Amino acid sequence: MRSTWRGRTREQPADTRGRRARVVTEPEPGPAPDPATPGAGEAPRSVSWSFDPWRERPAAAGVASAAVLGFWLAIVWMRFPLLIAVALGAMAAAPLLPAIVPAACRVSAAGAWRRGLIVTAHRAWPDVRRIDDVPVGVLLSPLAARGWLDATRALTLPMPAPRRAELRGLVRGLWGAHGG
Repeated sequence: MRSTWRGRTREQPADTRGRRARVVTEPEPGPAPDPATPGAGEAPRSVSWSFDPWRERPAAAGVASAAVLGFWLAIVWMRFPLLIAVALGAMAAAPLLPAIVPAACRVSAAGAWRRGLIVTAHRAWPDVRRIDDVPVGVLLSPLAARGWLDATRALTLPMPAPRRAELRGLVRGLWGAHGG
């Protein structure tokens, strides 16, 4: 039975059994492409993909999981009251969640989104002043030059390794067409 909620939000079911990431592109509406050149005139309107850190970077995911477990064991060992222990455990795990939890990313004419376990982060193209390539994907920054504020204000879009170069090009193309 199909969920009506998914139809309203356009959420697609994630296929976690396969080894390949699913990338979905929708072509831009516009004039009909020239039949002599296949693919000409088609610029993606939106691109979405998923990133699983356990498949792409298993060593980093394992180290992050061990660190979170170590923090939690230290908190339990210190015998804090339950409410404080839960708060400290959440604060200890929050910075490491991107290295452990899969992310669903999407870029479109309106901007870029990254959905994780709890939070969905969004950047509109006019707010992005710089795109940098990082080892795991691209970094969308509201700052014109690199700085220490990138750690808190920038949005990193992780990308699956087999399609990373193609996705970087699509993100840069959408940014150039709509805000860069």
